[in-house]
Amino acid sequence: MDIAILNIVKTESLKMRHTFGKILSIIFPVFTLFLVYGLIGGRNFSAGVWNFWYTILLPAMLAVLCYLGMKKDEKINYYNMLVMPATPEKCLLGKMIYYSIELFLSNFIIFIGTSVADILNGNTIPIVGGLCAAVLLSILYLWKIPLYMLLSYRFGMFVDIFVCFILSIGATAILANTNLWWLCPAAVPVRLMCPILGILPNGLLVPDGSSLYSTNVILPGIFVSLIWFVLMVYLVMHFFKGKAVEG
Repeated sequence: MDIAILNIVKTESLKMRHTFGKILSIIFPVFTLFLVYGLIGGRNFSAGVWNFWYTILLPAMLAVLCYLGMKKDEKINYYNMLVMPATPEKCLLGKMIYYSIELFLSNFIIFIGTSVADILNGNTIPIVGGLCAAVLLSILYLWKIPLYMLLSYRFGMFVDIFVCFILSIGATAILANTNLWWLCPAAVPVRLMCPILGILPNGLLVPDGSSLYSTNVILPGIFVSLIWFVLMVYLVMHFFKGKAVEG
C-alpha cells in the first residue's frame, strides 16, 4: 500500500479517537445482538441478528460513520482533501480504507456473537456460513462507502440517512426475493444471504429444497457490487478533484 495512503488511514483513526464515530463499529453490532435477544432470543436468535444487521443496521452504521468522518473534515473546510500535498484521490482512498476496516470489524463482531449463541443454544446458522457472511458483507457493502461520503458532503446527515433507509427497505421489500435482484446493488447482500445463511429477506429460514439455496448467485452478486463500488469511487474522485481545482 502507498505510504501516503497508509498515513491517511492512520490519520483518520486518530482523528476519530475520543469521538462517537470511533466506537460506532462496536456499538451498532453489540446493540443489534442485545436488541434481537430481547425481541426474539432462543434458537432463532442468530437468524434474527443477521437479518436485522444486513438489512437495516449495517447500512445505517455506514451512513452515520461516513457522515461523522466527513463532518470532521467540514470543520477544517476539507483542507486535507483540497489543499494538502497529498492528492484528493489519496485522501479519499485513505478514508475509504479506514471505513472499510470499520465495516469488517462490525461484521466480525456479529459473526462472533452469533457463533457463541449458536454454540450455547444449538446451531441454526453454520459457523462457516457465518464467517462467509461476515467476509461477503464486508465486500458487498463497499459501494455504499463512497456513496455515503458524497451524500454527507453534498447534502448532510438527513439526506444521507434517508437514502440509506430507502435503499435498504426498498431493496429488501421489492427486489431481493425476485429474479431482478441484480438490478439494485442494495438488494444483492440480502439475496446472497439466502444461500449463505439460509435466511429469507423477511428474516425467516429458507425452506428445505428452495431454489433460493442456489449458490449460483454468489459470484454474479459480488461482481455487480464491485462494479458499483468502482463506479461510485470514480464519481467521488471526479467530484472532489473538481472541488480541488475550484479551490
